[in-house]
Amino acid sequence: MVIAVSACLLGENCKYNGGNNYSEKVGAFCEGHEVIPICPEVMGGLPTPRVPAEIVNGVVTNKEGKIVDKEFRSGAEAAFKKIMDSGAELCILQSGINNKKM
Repeated sequence: MVIAVSACLLGENCKYNGGNNYSEKVGAFCEGHEVIPICPEVMGGLPTPRVPAEIVNGVVTNKEGKIVDKEFRSGAEAAFKKIMDSGAELCILQSGINNKKM
C-alpha cells in the first residue's frame, strides 16, 4: 500500500520550531509500505524553522504580521498533487489544530 504521511510524523525536522512530531505508532503502521513524506509548509517554500502562523480573517498570517497565505496555499496544492500522483491509498496527516502525538 502507498501511504502519504506528514513528514514531521516520520521524524523529519520540518515543524515551524525546527522540531518534529515523530510517532512510533505511525512509523510502525507504515512498515512494509511505500511511504510518501509530505510537508506542505516546506513544499510551499517556507523555511525551517519559521515564525508560527495561523489563519486570521481567512488569511494565513505569521506572528510577526507577515502574510504567508500564498506559501501555505501553494504548499497545500503541491502536497495534494504529490499525493494524487503517487497513487496513495491512505494519508496520515498532522493536525494543525493541536499537535498531540499519536
